[in-house]
Order: sequence, then structure tokens, then C-alpha cells
Amino acid sequence: MLKKTLVIGIVALACLALPALAQEPTTTGGAATGVRWGALSAAFLLGIAAAAGAMAQGRATSAAAEAMSRNPGAAGPIRLMTIIGLALIESLVLYALLIAGQVSKL
Repeated sequence: MLKKTLVIGIVALACLALPALAQEPTTTGGAATGVRWGALSAAFLLGIAAAAGAMAQGRATSAAAEAMSRNPGAAGPIRLMTIIGLALIESLVLYALLIAGQVSKL
């Protein structure tokens, strides 16, 4: 029941937002002051990248801790691979930041 209510609420919110998206941009001093889609898409990109990176880092750390607790003799190589994996995950979020910087200029 909660899922159905949530879906209906999202659809209703989307229907109410459609007239705002259909408005003509107003001009002030010769420059258009409409929606800056580049900045909006950059914000979504950063939000999704940060959330996905945080979830991936949490899962990787959790799996590494579980592996080290199951086999304490292999803690050194597991720790090394975990640190390398976390660095790669973080680099993907930084790449998203660079891409968002370029997209926000659109």
C-alpha cells in the first residue's frame, strides 16, 4: 500500500511540475533567465556519483572486514586490495566531479 501511495504521489508531483517547465523563459537585459539545465544535470550527476561511491565503499569495507575475520592470516593482502579498491572507487567519484564541472557550463 505504501509503495502504491508513493508512486501516485510522484506521478501527481510530476504532473504539477509540467506547466512550470512549459513556460517561456523571461529576458532581462537581453539575456535569457531560464532554467540552467547544465547546472541541474551536474547536481544530479554529483549526487548519484557520491551516493553510489559511498555505497560501494561501504560494501567493499564490509566484505574486507568479513574476509579478514574469517581468515586472519590473509589480512595483509586483503587490506592492500581493499585500499587499492577504495582508491579506484574514489577516483570514479572524482571523475564525476570533473565531468559535472564541464556539464555545468552548458
